[in-house]
Amino acid sequence: MPPRLAFLLVGFCVALNAAGFLFHLFEPIPLYDEIAHFITPFTLVALLAEVIYRWGGDDEFFPTPHRAILTGIAIGLLGAIGWEIIEVILGAMGAPISNTPVDSIFDVFLGMCGGGLGGWFADRYLDRIFGRSRIDPHQRRVR
Repeated sequence: MPPRLAFLLVGFCVALNAAGFLFHLFEPIPLYDEIAHFITPFTLVALLAEVIYRWGGDDEFFPTPHRAILTGIAIGLLGAIGWEIIEVILGAMGAPISNTPVDSIFDVFLGMCGGGLGGWFADRYLDRIFGRSRIDPHQRRVR
């Protein structure tokens, strides 16, 4: 991922979530909470693929499009469950957070969807970097 895009995605996620907490925007603004719970896992999965590549790993987590999506969904699921636990803790501490079961389930679903899209994006990106075929990951790309 180009560094500028990575920086913009991280900056956007930080600003989106920080503004939501500081100004209590998650509930009153329609779709604000949903966008935050979708974009954040997308960004985390796409950046994880970048980190794997930059640290010299090949693409064992994202070898095919289906596996990349499943890996992204798993990462999104774990991240969303972790975040919902944090929301429960913050709510218990008195923060004005809506963590009803329906809201939490939908937030986890959105985290899985964002993670799956992030996995798909990471697979497409890594295929270009490794010059791999989209049909068979063991073949070189044919132009």
